[in-house]
Amino acid sequence: MEARGEVEEYEAPLWDHVVELLERLRRAAIAVAVASVVVSLIPVSLSPYKPLVLEFTRWLIDQVVPEQVTAFGVTVEVALVQSSPFTGLAVLIKSAILLGILAASPVIAWEFYAFVKPGLYPHERLAVKAIGLAAIASFIFGAFIALEVVLPLGFKFAFLTSAAVFGDKLVAFADVNSILNTVIIAVLGMGLLYESPIALYILVRSGVVSPDVMSGDKGKIVLVALLAVAAVITPDGTGLGMLALALPLYLALRLAAWLGGRGAASRGF
Repeated sequence: MEARGEVEEYEAPLWDHVVELLERLRRAAIAVAVASVVVSLIPVSLSPYKPLVLEFTRWLIDQVVPEQVTAFGVTVEVALVQSSPFTGLAVLIKSAILLGILAASPVIAWEFYAFVKPGLYPHERLAVKAIGLAAIASFIFGAFIALEVVLPLGFKFAFLTSAAVFGDKLVAFADVNSILNTVIIAVLGMGLLYESPIALYILVRSGVVSPDVMSGDKGKIVLVALLAVAAVITPDGTGLGMLALALPLYLALRLAAWLGGRGAASRGF
């Protein structure tokens, strides 16, 4: 009971909460903007000067776009092209924003925590911190799956099916701006997709969703749905990308439902 007495008694009007939320969003946006500029200009080498954003962009593209693809005895050369004179600038700006989001993520997390902190009891604050760390780890794992498995397999399949005869060899042309757009969307999208186990844990533990949501026929339906979605997202033709995306997520959802059920059986967080 003493712990509960430590929570703030004052209840601010709704408008005050809205103003505070907008202020914290403004601070987070400023942090992203500043980090996008400062971090991007960090020199990787001084002679000649190479900014981090240039190496980061090259690394992102190299992670998912091979120089050539070989399958069934056929080799396809991959050629990156720019569709307009401003493509290079657009690519660097997008990479800088992504760098800024990554670098400013601690500030974003802190602003969110500071916003909800006054309404939490001490034991709830500890739970929120733990869930926050789990959410960060889940996002990183989803982004890793996208960069290391889903995107490379998907692009290889796309290059094999879009190749054309150019001189005496097969060549697949890819617009570097479109490639980077796909990479950013996939990395952020899969990172957010892997937040679903965290959301399920919260819903189960708070009693909104039943702990057996992933059991029996319900679990089978979820697995089939995940495989179907993964098959659309990862058209690599081998099925490996589909399994790499769906199975870890399915297992994480089952674990989240089980942990949430155990938590709900004791005391709410």
